Amino acid sequence: MSQTLIDISIPLSHQMIAWPGDPGVDITRTLDVCCGDPATVSFLKLGSHTGTHVDAFSHFKQDGDSLTAMDLSPYIGPALVVEIEDPEKITLGELQRNPSFLDLRKAERVLFKTVNSQRDWYKQPFNEHFCHLNPHAADFLVELGVKLVGIDYLSVEAFHAKTLYEEDAPTHHRLMNAGVYILEGLTLKDVKPGWYDLLCLPLKLENGDGAPARAVLRSSTAKGH
Repeated sequence: MSQTLIDISIPLSHQMIAWPGDPGVDITRTLDVCCGDPATVSFLKLGSHTGTHVDAFSHFKQDGDSLTAMDLSPYIGPALVVEIEDPEKITLGELQRNPSFLDLRKAERVLFKTVNSQRDWYKQPFNEHFCHLNPHAADFLVELGVKLVGIDYLSVEAFHAKTLYEEDAPTHHRLMNAGVYILEGLTLKDVKPGWYDLLCLPLKLENGDGAPARAVLRSSTAKGH
């Protein structure tokens, strides 16, 4: 019996938001069968961290592996979706008292469903105060042995990270220094907390610092390690 796939990727379009300072999306139809051309072809212009995407370690680390040097296996396998109540940040305290805590201790892949997913955030103006991953919570995930962290906005990092934590990109660095993969730009509005199989593959950009990806979930009976 076939299993239902849940698409947790956001659609690429002219209207979608981008991280401030990153390239926007431009999709131009260059050939069209409706105009007498033999085929329909589109030209795509977008940044490497557009929409649902992964970060290579080279995104923040000068000596970090590029996308083509990174193993693909962390992007595929059992994943735990954890729902977060705090509207501002994912904290160590909430993780420790979360109903999913016992499962969290066994999870290699963790996807955070936050207040961000209550709306189609990618259709709205950029929200500087999106719910993000606190660096101390990132340290805790590293201690648990998590291999991949995903979140439902364009970054795991707070937009005002240096103001909040007195460091540049502390969450990214703490995860990447421990070899934890990062998946950003998810939409988890219709996804219930619990276990799934994650299937996610980024575009194969040679020496890429990151790349858009198609990410889906399917129901799973697996329970972590």
